[in-house]
Amino acid sequence: MLGREHDIAVNPDACPVQAKRGLLQALDLHSLWRACVDLINQHLPCHSCTLMYDINGTYQPQRSLHFLGASAPGSARPLRSLEVAAPYLQRNPRIDWYTLSQIASTDAQARLRLRAQNPAPGWNEFIHMAFWRGEGLDAVLSIRMQAGQEQITDAHQQFLGELHQLMGAGLQRVRSMRHERRSIYQALLDRQSQADIILDHELHLISLSPAAQLLCAGWLDEAGKRLRFPDSVASALRGWLRQASQVGDAELPREALDLPAAQLRISLQSRLQADGLYPMYLLRLTPLQAVATATPVVTRPMWSRLSPTETRVAELVLDGMRNDEIANHLRRSRKTIESQISAIYRKLDVGHRAQLVRLLSVTG
Repeated sequence: MLGREHDIAVNPDACPVQAKRGLLQALDLHSLWRACVDLINQHLPCHSCTLMYDINGTYQPQRSLHFLGASAPGSARPLRSLEVAAPYLQRNPRIDWYTLSQIASTDAQARLRLRAQNPAPGWNEFIHMAFWRGEGLDAVLSIRMQAGQEQITDAHQQFLGELHQLMGAGLQRVRSMRHERRSIYQALLDRQSQADIILDHELHLISLSPAAQLLCAGWLDEAGKRLRFPDSVASALRGWLRQASQVGDAELPREALDLPAAQLRISLQSRLQADGLYPMYLLRLTPLQAVATATPVVTRPMWSRLSPTETRVAELVLDGMRNDEIANHLRRSRKTIESQISAIYRKLDVGHRAQLVRLLSVTG
């Protein structure tokens, strides 16, 4: 289902120079979108526009950002689908931009598919800018022209060429920043023994710890990249996160969860403001049976392979400490700690820190 993330209104104080600078400097998608809309409204008779992204192999966008101009009625429905354009895109891979008229000239069913979607009234033409990554479609910017002003002039074409370059560079930069943030978050969670998970405001998965990966296995796709909570859990989480004001002690009421297999305790550990207007959430998941029957980690059979000194070092690894922090804590040299961790790897037959954390977190 296509997620409608954010609607923005007309900015009466928009300046073309500032908007272009915003496109060049934006580090998150929402800032890029705001600058894009401001620039479009300065150069085109824009009725509404949408940025569709996270597009799968069948040309179905998973997420979108939307703008509906002041001329559109308040109950107007946005166009947030590529059903009209999908056959054209299949025939014209790597195309930069095209119009509804171009599609309709070779596809008699195009306007029928458009009417079936019941889009917002007040426009008869759209311009689509396509942005590709490798062989796949990465994003599409859909600009709907106001009725009676559909003519695309030479000045419009020049602007569209420049806009495509600016948006293409902006999307690439934002994607790179998002990937870097995810890598940093994942590296941090790989060291966590707790079942911690980072979600964005729409509950899309950002990162999760090894323990959380096991706990959420039934909700992850085969690649482990997408997380789909049961509807009842997702609904309860969204409402709770909007209202939760405290961190650490904030806990989703257990009666709000409806899980047939096992109940969870879900607590809010932190808010991470790293993506424009919306926060991300660091949550901790704890099975209630684990809370009720928890025993000291050192009673697990796996730990019996380690010496008392190695056991203490392993415990500090599970607590998320780096090698230099463990050395300071135990008043030993970093080289000694590294040697002990190597011995732990050999005894438990693991190759790196994340595997060690995963093994000792779940092995009984």
